[in-house]
Amino acid sequence: MIKKNFLFTSAVIILLYATASLCSAEQSFGLLLTSDEKSDPKPIANSFSVTNQKSPAKAFLFSVAIPGTGELYTGSTKKGVAFIATEVAFWSAYVVLHGRSKDLNSGYKKYVKEHIAFEEDSPVKSVDGWNMEDYEHATQTGNWHYIYTEKDVERLGKFYWKDLPEDKLDEPGEAIMTQYRTEAYSKRGSANTKYKQAKRCLSLIVVNHIVSAIDARISAVLHNKQTSQTNTAISIRPFITPNNESGLYITLNNSF
Repeated sequence: MIKKNFLFTSAVIILLYATASLCSAEQSFGLLLTSDEKSDPKPIANSFSVTNQKSPAKAFLFSVAIPGTGELYTGSTKKGVAFIATEVAFWSAYVVLHGRSKDLNSGYKKYVKEHIAFEEDSPVKSVDGWNMEDYEHATQTGNWHYIYTEKDVERLGKFYWKDLPEDKLDEPGEAIMTQYRTEAYSKRGSANTKYKQAKRCLSLIVVNHIVSAIDARISAVLHNKQTSQTNTAISIRPFITPNNESGLYITLNNSF
């Protein structure tokens, strides 16, 4: 019996709330529920309010994690979708550019390895121990010597480009550019360009998170201001009639 009364009461509350939402001015609705029970009724609930307020902090955190979700939370659907689409676009661009830069960098290192040679008295006979900076030394035009960088000769070895004429081996590097070296320098520049573009995409992703988070918080504040006058209060009070009948008096107050 009690379970049926509770379900019926819940259905009535929902119906009253839906009816009040359609009104455009302050409204008050009352409902009297009685029972044949003779015992003293126990309160089901005190007064409480049903509001449509949004938390600015939650909206901010949602968009910090995933841009656009804070806007969706506050009801700004179009802006939310726009931020999400921007996030997807930036991440897609980053993945493509970063992958392309890795491919170009691998091709650059392979080209250098295939187009340089080491002198017979070189302490190092291969590029296996080179790092990225060492590969760049092989193509930059500011080397102390064209054949090798004298400062790091024990680590880099005495290398030279295979298409360099023998009578030019001892000339300064900044004065001579062979075709192999020119091509390697171009490949290095292409790889660096793609890498920088990928880094810019990462920066734009961070900016998108920050802008979306700030916008979501502002949207929540504006939403709350617009709905601050639209509150629904529901009061549930038990009572006993002179005929010793118990029941509940439910009041729904909707203000705009």
